Amino acid sequence: MTISSTVINYLRLARIANVFTIVSNILLGYLFFTPISNFDHFIIVKLISISAFLYIGGMVLNDYFDINIDKKERPWRPLSSNKITKKNALVIILFSFSYSLIFSFIMGSNTFVITLIMISLIFLYNKFLKNRIYGPINMGVIRSLNILLGSSQSLSLLEESIFDVRFLIPVFSEFFYVYAITILSKNETKEFFFNLYNIFPFVIIYLIMFFVLFFILLDIFDYQSLIPLSIYFSMIVYSQIALLKKIITIQKFISYLIMMIVILDSIFITDIVGIYYGLTLSFLLIIPILFLSRKIYIT
Repeated sequence: MTISSTVINYLRLARIANVFTIVSNILLGYLFFTPISNFDHFIIVKLISISAFLYIGGMVLNDYFDINIDKKERPWRPLSSNKITKKNALVIILFSFSYSLIFSFIMGSNTFVITLIMISLIFLYNKFLKNRIYGPINMGVIRSLNILLGSSQSLSLLEESIFDVRFLIPVFSEFFYVYAITILSKNETKEFFFNLYNIFPFVIIYLIMFFVLFFILLDIFDYQSLIPLSIYFSMIVYSQIALLKKIITIQKFISYLIMMIVILDSIFITDIVGIYYGLTLSFLLIIPILFLSRKIYIT
């Protein structure tokens, strides 16, 4: 095995393309409570690194617990194909979570508490809840907490400002969107067909778009947010049509939905700091995701 193929297998195990979707979560949480004039690059880098290692640790833990299932359903994955050993995967898991805990502790109690809760929920999901009704709820909560992680250096979890409706809307939008993706992902290795279980996530996704539009029309969010919302809507519709026409598989469709987390976040970032920053952020994150997804699957 060449060095390059070894690296690619580790990047696949970590779902490295997905990691870019956490950046917009962190920036959304941070910018909501921190004026752009006070933007601290050092704090942002530390928060993103904590979140990134939480994500990597969670993805590797997922494959670690699922190795026997993956040998039947996803034999191409690095662990199930024995291209990476379980021992090495465990080292990555321990390092990733340790890094996040240590650096979050250094950054303060708010960041540490959120990180500790996220690690607990990541473990619960992968070990116990993945195939239960609470699994998608758990995943939605983890993503919502990622936005809170971004804001953890700017406010206390007990402050009233955290209950600002303009902050709760993106937090709950993220929760329901990831909840919907997680439901759909249960059938990512199967052929897609319409039933009540598969229609339900689509209803959630379209309701998110409807309510965001509703809040824009109520002037709760800036009208500039209509631009990324339109992009988000167009991409959802286009990919759904491609799925229904069987141009793409359900697994490919899910990868598009994961990528569009960046676009969803940009709707709210645009409201906070303007369309220039909102679209620039989307562009800077989508490009590496698309580039990496050519070699590394998004799931």
